Amino acid sequence: MMAVANLNRDADSRIFNWKQFLKFFLTLAIVYIWGSIYPLSSLIGIRRDVTPPLGIPKKIQKHWGQYAPWFPVEKYKRPPKGCEITQVNILQRHGARYPNSYDSYDESIKRLMEADKFVDSKLDFLSEYEYDLEEEELLPFGASQSFGSGETVFRRYSHLVNAKNIPFVRSSGKSRAIHSATNWTVGFAAASHHRYNPILSVVVPEEQNNTLNNDCPNAGDGTKQKRAWLKVFAPPIAKRLEKAAPGAKVSNDDVFNLMAMCSFETLAKERGSEFCQLFKDREFKMFGYHGDVEKFYKTGYGEPLGPVQGVGYVNELLARLTGRPVQDHTQYNSSLPFPLGRSLYVDFTHENLMVAVYSAMGLFNISDNPLSTKKMEKESNRVWIASKMVPFSSRMVVERLTCSGRKKMHGPKLVDFDDEDWEDEHEHEHEESEGGGRQAGEHVRVLVNDAVQPLDFCHAGKGGICSLDAFVESQDYARRSGDGDFEKCYN
Repeated sequence: MMAVANLNRDADSRIFNWKQFLKFFLTLAIVYIWGSIYPLSSLIGIRRDVTPPLGIPKKIQKHWGQYAPWFPVEKYKRPPKGCEITQVNILQRHGARYPNSYDSYDESIKRLMEADKFVDSKLDFLSEYEYDLEEEELLPFGASQSFGSGETVFRRYSHLVNAKNIPFVRSSGKSRAIHSATNWTVGFAAASHHRYNPILSVVVPEEQNNTLNNDCPNAGDGTKQKRAWLKVFAPPIAKRLEKAAPGAKVSNDDVFNLMAMCSFETLAKERGSEFCQLFKDREFKMFGYHGDVEKFYKTGYGEPLGPVQGVGYVNELLARLTGRPVQDHTQYNSSLPFPLGRSLYVDFTHENLMVAVYSAMGLFNISDNPLSTKKMEKESNRVWIASKMVPFSSRMVVERLTCSGRKKMHGPKLVDFDDEDWEDEHEHEHEESEGGGRQAGEHVRVLVNDAVQPLDFCHAGKGGICSLDAFVESQDYARRSGDGDFEKCYN
């Protein structure tokens, strides 16, 4: 059993309600069938999908690349008046995790600790430091991220749910993805006051090719490009650390690992890591750009076989949007349950698969201006930013809309909600988005971490809305199963 997540620190006092408790306990029992999650006591009090204080400025957290905690890139905006959301598809990354088993963070720390002495007081904590991070698994903080996401989805899209139509939830087979999915289902159930209790319906093993896990043996992994950028920004930092710790030998890889420890230890202990104080703001910007480079040249536009790894999921998405069987000759597995006609789908995966899906769809398309490995442009001039695209618990949301010329609400106002803070934070959610010159009929809108995407590839109007037919037509690369690129992964 995983360690109990201490997520109730901000819970206010409540009158104990045995009826609600029993409902929640039944939900928990169902979820346990699919794998262990953090116990009920750890989840009480998590009311909003926001990042709690971590002792590190948000501006630094946003430069942790793919190791950043989730944050909304923009405030969520409802579709234009006259448009009603009829279906939602969510592709979500697992929550914050411990380092991977192959990461060598502890070895880099040991090399720094081998110094003859420390002449910078910021390093004094290393005199008694012991590395104690576990491997691979979901963090308690990651559990809270997933739980909060489930709550948010219910509050935002509750009009799509009824007793016969609850979310269909899948997960890739890694335990951190499975635990994220199960915590999400409990968050959704809690927000509904346990009227609706979704379960994790399908776990797709990662030992086989599947639409929720990138797999292409012949594809590059961005190592060459990562090392090129590391050689640009790491040497001055290594030299400074060696000066502060005479006798230590610090490599470029050590610099990256020590900077990564700022994120991993902060999220694991939910307080600022002492490693964060070893680096400057500008250095963290360069660290974050390292993540941008990695994702672009691993499963993004910079890797010729990157986008094809997301084709299978895109074809599943098209099937759900149109209500037609999946047409795919890449990763789709027809032997697994894949119901059509649902109004809310949620899939849990990893960031590399999400980047592949973005690239297969045409999101964040900078293929005509690849990321440089020699110079970092100002962030205001860039759209490919890993911390905004695939932080821990990141999510892509594809909304199917039915639009008419009439102005109307987009779903019932929630009258059973008692969180005033949520209302204050989302007071602008009902503001009208500009819809351009849309025609009546079915349309599509895509959001990544709450930011509406422009969808230029399907000639979207203002508000990022294009017709469903135009969206389907725009996905010709996926509908052709990658133009033979999938076969190149293995031949």
